[in-house]
Amino acid sequence: MREHNESFRVWRDDFVPKWEAAGPDLEVDLKAGHSLLLPRGWVHNPRVGDVGEPSVHLTFALRERTPYWLVEKLVAGAIREREFRRVIRPGHLGGVELGRQLAETRDALVKYLEGLDLSQAALAVHKAALSEIEYTT
Repeated sequence: MREHNESFRVWRDDFVPKWEAAGPDLEVDLKAGHSLLLPRGWVHNPRVGDVGEPSVHLTFALRERTPYWLVEKLVAGAIREREFRRVIRPGHLGGVELGRQLAETRDALVKYLEGLDLSQAALAVHKAALSEIEYTT
């Protein structure tokens, strides 16, 4: 998920030496026709045991959908509402005024979400689930 433990965001130079020193947690020998599903973020090191045999290692990245992804889809249309496009002055981003801004925005968001036609939203979310090819959340 974007900014949540994506390998390129959390990678440290000391990872590989630590893993090599520790050795594998698990070894799996696959035979012809077998496949192995690893969850995202699972560090793995495929290798061919018998170098005389042909071998293929394919990686498929599945676009996972999460409740947070649904939240992003539900609030995406809020930008069309004037209430969510108004400028908040820099002086209102601190102290008591910030609390008021947060409360007003939360209340406006709840009102916006309660007014959504979920059958229409479901159509748009389904279309996005089938068509989005880049990682978002």
